[in-house]
Amino acid sequence: MNLMARELISASVGGDLEREILNLPDLLAGAGQLTRIDRPAGQTPLLAWATALANGRPGTRYRAVALMDPARRLLIDSAALEAAFHFTKAETRLAEQIANGHSPLEAAQALGITIHTVRTYLKRLYQKTGVRTQATLVRKLLQTTRSLPF
Repeated sequence: MNLMARELISASVGGDLEREILNLPDLLAGAGQLTRIDRPAGQTPLLAWATALANGRPGTRYRAVALMDPARRLLIDSAALEAAFHFTKAETRLAEQIANGHSPLEAAQALGITIHTVRTYLKRLYQKTGVRTQATLVRKLLQTTRSLPF
């Protein structure tokens, strides 16, 4: 399991989440599929990626499971971004918003700046990271800040 799965399982009451993971349908034991795990009312459903692991023994099955919580905010290492790309504090704040899945308009609202300012900062982020699209920017930001063990 990934680190998030371990954290969520240890926090679940009475092992309910672990039981639900163990009872994922057999169709998930194939080539790897994404499924939704519902949680109590008011909580965002989890996403589970499960894929079969070969062990060479008939009848015994293992699977790797990664859980993702779409509501959970990513912890971005601001200092790493500033050091790696020479971002200003304002650019770093925008990079954090973009890496956490916010649109430029949402980022502008969250940061209390205009969409025009966001577009100006985005151009600088693209230039400093050597990318041309927002999707590539997000990937580069996450690769830079996620270099720690998963």
